[in-house]
Amino acid sequence: MKEKSQAEKSAEEKQTALLSAALSEAANAGGHWLNAAGKSYPRFYPMGVSVSPFNALFLSLHSDRNGCKTNLFTLYNETKARGASVREHEQGVPFIYYNWNRYVNRNNPEEIISRAAYQALDAEQQKQYKGVHNREIRTLFNIDQTTLPYVDKEAYADILKEHGSAEECGYGETEERRLRNRFNDFLQKVRDNLVAVRSDASGVAHYETDRDAVYLPRQREFEHYNDYVQETLRQIVRATGHQERLAREGMVMKNGTAPSEDAVKHEKLVVELASGIKMLELGLPARLTPESLELVDYWNRELREDPCMMDAIESDVNNALEVMRKAEKGEKIEYATYINRRQTSEIRQTLPKHYFVADEIRQHPDRESKRFVIVVDREKSRADVILPAGASLEAKNEVPGMSKERIEKALNKMGVGQVQFFNADGALGYRPDDSYFAEKEISVARIKNWTLETLATLDASSAIKRANELGFDQVQMIQDDKNRWALYIKPENKEGYSIYPDKEDVNRFFATLKQSLDNIEKVRMELAQKYSALAEKQPDLKVDLFRCDERDIDLNRIQRVSVFKTRKDGVLCAATIDGQKMQPRSITPQQWQRMWVAEDRQEYKRHLAATLFADVLRRGQTQVQTAGEKQEREAEQKQGESVVQKNAEQLALPKQWEEVKASHPDALILVGDSVNYRLYNADAVKASEILNLPLHEHPESANGITASVEFEYDKLDTCLPKLVRAGERVAIAHDLLQEKVGDEQEMKNDAEQQASRGIHR
Repeated sequence: MKEKSQAEKSAEEKQTALLSAALSEAANAGGHWLNAAGKSYPRFYPMGVSVSPFNALFLSLHSDRNGCKTNLFTLYNETKARGASVREHEQGVPFIYYNWNRYVNRNNPEEIISRAAYQALDAEQQKQYKGVHNREIRTLFNIDQTTLPYVDKEAYADILKEHGSAEECGYGETEERRLRNRFNDFLQKVRDNLVAVRSDASGVAHYETDRDAVYLPRQREFEHYNDYVQETLRQIVRATGHQERLAREGMVMKNGTAPSEDAVKHEKLVVELASGIKMLELGLPARLTPESLELVDYWNRELREDPCMMDAIESDVNNALEVMRKAEKGEKIEYATYINRRQTSEIRQTLPKHYFVADEIRQHPDRESKRFVIVVDREKSRADVILPAGASLEAKNEVPGMSKERIEKALNKMGVGQVQFFNADGALGYRPDDSYFAEKEISVARIKNWTLETLATLDASSAIKRANELGFDQVQMIQDDKNRWALYIKPENKEGYSIYPDKEDVNRFFATLKQSLDNIEKVRMELAQKYSALAEKQPDLKVDLFRCDERDIDLNRIQRVSVFKTRKDGVLCAATIDGQKMQPRSITPQQWQRMWVAEDRQEYKRHLAATLFADVLRRGQTQVQTAGEKQEREAEQKQGESVVQKNAEQLALPKQWEEVKASHPDALILVGDSVNYRLYNADAVKASEILNLPLHEHPESANGITASVEFEYDKLDTCLPKLVRAGERVAIAHDLLQEKVGDEQEMKNDAEQQASRGIHR
């Protein structure tokens, strides 16, 4: 967590004092803790701009504490500019102001861009980033703390009539009717857009997570109308914490542990604060329930002792009220499941399609045996008929024994209303992607007189599943060494990888784990589908959290690694390096968790030891390098000469390479063999900068090579997208058989063809 400035710490101390005092005094005020006088929602004077919910809470508490008659506030300098001033010895209230000057990639926390760079992106690209807010603390004063009531008495009297307490504004039957109409309208919007609100005969207001519904006693069972309003608001606030709404930041469990009694108490505080602020918005006083009054001492102790408590409350309260505000505006609050499914579908639409089913279908239509294929969609009462190659779709030019009229009438008798005919190949060939065949029946048939004879049925379920939904061996939330959550995904029959999910999805994962353990597997699979599709579209988002980040470390020097728990020192890692046993070092809970998730546990332990004992390994390497510095320089020189000679032999540079370059002068020439890909001369210089690879310079080469850069053959799928996204055109030469890749779409088509070839092999 970012270290707070002294101004932020001072502001938090004042906020804690205001809130603790209000909660403590509620027991002696009939439970009232906020806005007992019924003043209007806090605003800036004279502009009338309302403030955020969390700021409104402390402005109102400050107003109550100082006996102010309104909730109107102003800055010191603005008061002075208007000809009034803040009175002597008056203490202001801290106001949290946010501005957004940096934006972070939602799935790559290391990528942070400026506001200017963010604004230069198009709308679709901007969705990949979220603002990083910068907190500023300002001090506000209530207008009663200024000389305004004295220098302009008439204006102040008018202000009290509009923004003063219920008594000052003359609250009567008309205002009561307006309040009831306003609240009923709010309740209807909540029913339509957020959560079901129903009457219940039990006499106890409650929210049911499983049914996602609020149940309330009838209004007449409450002593006062205000009590009915606030109890309704309490239950609606609880509903905003439903794990499917992605609504509450603080719902994330600390370190992924099970819910505790402390978490329940925290939730009750959030409910009281958020419902109290909503009461303030309605101009009503807020009260604590008898059960909440018993928790005041606990809450005050936590506020004093937990440095993160106020931040968690701020996040939860603001988010709960924001969700309610969206519902009030008519925005439908969708379940996270629907949102994620839609996002997954949108991502998959941009990925290469698979045509396994269509390729299988085209094998079956046959002129000799009069066979054709029928694809029936029962739900839409529609059928596709695929005829043998060469069969014309014109009515008077048919393959003998395959009358389209007879086929159509036979299908009509079976309840199929619409029939469309295709060829197996050609311009009118049949080639929908695999996802098209979901919920459809596929059969091989022939016409016999006026009836259809089914010869065989084709099962496309495995191909459809492969197209629409992947299988996973493991899906787990893990933390990196900076305590950031990542989703580890291990697809079936593929290597696992991690990706940083959106914060909302992390919250939902742990909120589900916290609230409804039986639903967690569904959420795991849903997030795996979404982020595996995203990783397929953007391979650079994949991260490996199981390897050592330290470069130039020789893992072969680590002979043995042991990880074990102790009662006194926690979890330790012992290693034998260069034949010497090292003193064990502590590992973090995050590193311990990753060990149990790793596919190759022994390999992970080696990389873990390399991270923990990096200083020892570097020190040993430095000594070796110092001792053999001269030999190493000589070896590097010989190696450089060898590389030049090898490259020259492969392409007989410069003649053949220059021919390729002349054919594609605007492209980077990527020369591949069975081991590596290489680039030369100016191409190498560009690629070195884009790919962050070391550049080998050969100024005295007799073969026309001035520079070269290379990477391993199996890293093409990583390096090629980087070059294309950098705006470069790339020509790939395998033994001088070139394949041109002009842009990202061509690159995707190439990847699709390679995938198809690999499957048929």
